[in-house]
Amino acid sequence: MGRYVLKIETYSETATAVPDTDKIDKRKHSRVPICVPISCVSIDTEGMPLDQNMGIITDVSQTGVGIEAHNDVRSDRLTLTFVDLDKNIAEVEGKVVFSRRAASNMYKIGLLLHGDQSEILGFVKKLIRFHHYTKKQNASTSGQG
Repeated sequence: MGRYVLKIETYSETATAVPDTDKIDKRKHSRVPICVPISCVSIDTEGMPLDQNMGIITDVSQTGVGIEAHNDVRSDRLTLTFVDLDKNIAEVEGKVVFSRRAASNMYKIGLLLHGDQSEILGFVKKLIRFHHYTKKQNASTSGQG
C-alpha cells in the first residue's frame, strides 16, 4: 500500500507568496527616463513667485515629472520653464505630489502637471525631444578626439 502525505501550509509560507503591494508601481502612465535642465519657481496661492530653484527633470510621463533640485520647494505649486530646441520658452504649472531629501543632498520632487491635455502633452514632447537631441549630440562629440 502507498503512503499519502498531506502537506499543510503555515501562515508564513503563504504570506511570502503574496506580492509586496508597497513595491508595485500604481501609476497609470509609465515613466520615461530623461535628463533636462529646468527652472522651478514656487508659486503662492495668489500666483506670485516665492523663489526660484534649478534642477534636472529625471523622468516624465503623460501627467507628471520627477525632478532633482538643489533646494526644497516652498509651496505646493510650481512653474517649470526651459528653453526648447526651437529656442522658445516652454512653461507649465504643476502640483507638488512629494518632496524629500535624497542621500545625495538633492531634493527629489514629484510634480503632477496642470493644464489641458494638449498643453501638457506638448510640454512633455518638447522635453523628450530636447533630451534625445542633446543625448545624440553628446554621443557624437564624445566620439571625436
